[in-house]
Amino acid sequence: MAKLRIIGGVSRVLFGEPAYCCLCGAPASAGVGICGHCLEVLAQEMAWVCKVCGIPLRPPLELCNGCRLNMYWFDVQRSLGIYHGKLMSAIRRMKYGGERWLSRPLGRMLSRLAEPFSYVDLVVPVPLVGSTRRARGYNQAKDLAQEVSANICVPLADILEREEARGPQARLNRSDRLRNLRGTMRAAHGFDLDGARVLLVDDVATTGATLDEAARVLKSAGAARVCCVTLARTLQYLLAEEEG
Repeated sequence: MAKLRIIGGVSRVLFGEPAYCCLCGAPASAGVGICGHCLEVLAQEMAWVCKVCGIPLRPPLELCNGCRLNMYWFDVQRSLGIYHGKLMSAIRRMKYGGERWLSRPLGRMLSRLAEPFSYVDLVVPVPLVGSTRRARGYNQAKDLAQEVSANICVPLADILEREEARGPQARLNRSDRLRNLRGTMRAAHGFDLDGARVLLVDDVATTGATLDEAARVLKSAGAARVCCVTLARTLQYLLAEEEG
């Protein structure tokens, strides 16, 4: 894989796009950065999803339990695939493994997912808390959003700010996550979205609580509609609901 990354790096310099699939290392489809097989696998994983939050469902259901019971601030959310296997590995390498370059092919894939929302006015990344951003040196959601912005030709607006949550999120359920995050984000001072349609970008959606809080802030600042795209969606909360 290291050899493939070197070759891919040379290809990006010479030709402007990855030569090999960022997920499996096979030759990539032109202009995408991912091979046809991986594209097909991701498409199959997300072939039937909740029409609001985008989590995979069994046909013919159209809404998951959470979306039947709750009203999200965002209008719609879609993910490329499930947070496992090769997609999870690529995301973790991008975030924690120092392979920031992966935001380009992953962002290119996210741009394809965002095409139905190309009528939006702004692309906005989900912010990191300051301590995480300083430790990592970058915000992977902003890197992804920059790629999406360039590919769908919609301006990027990095206007959200975020403070530390009131406690660890990892072991909280959906409702507790929502409460824990409420009030931890704000829009840049004096920024008025005035009826704008916003595309919100992040890497992973778990319960949707982070996206929901970001959408709440954007709509409080005047946004008329907030659509969300993420690379991956975790399934642990859906499985817990089904088992319950």
